[in-house]
Amino acid sequence: MDDTMRVLLVDDEESYLETAAKIFKRKGIEAELCTIGRDVVTLLQEKKCQVVVLDLKMPGMTGQEVLREIKGNFPTVQVIILTGHATSDDAAVCLTSGAFDFLIKPVEMAHLMDRVRTAYEMWKLSQEH
Repeated sequence: MDDTMRVLLVDDEESYLETAAKIFKRKGIEAELCTIGRDVVTLLQEKKCQVVVLDLKMPGMTGQEVLREIKGNFPTVQVIILTGHATSDDAAVCLTSGAFDFLIKPVEMAHLMDRVRTAYEMWKLSQEH
């Protein structure tokens, strides 16, 4: 099994994606970028990412819709919701829909990295069964 951690970063703010990707790559984590929610399932099929960091508020499909698509097609992929516009209802819906975690922007990059690594470990455990 390929042991490379691959993270799909999904956000409509391209500058945020590019900055986050550079930081992830410096830490030895492959980062794929996506700005359009409806492209996520195709990218997951092609790139075999184990963790998705997903913005909640995007044009087109919402983060909640994308989360349902991911979990419907790739139930073991771990999804971390990262948003600047959240309510407790959003958090509850996302977590009950299968999100691994729900984080509020701005988030310390070290904290996000830690949550991504933990999500990856959860993914690895799901592959053992």
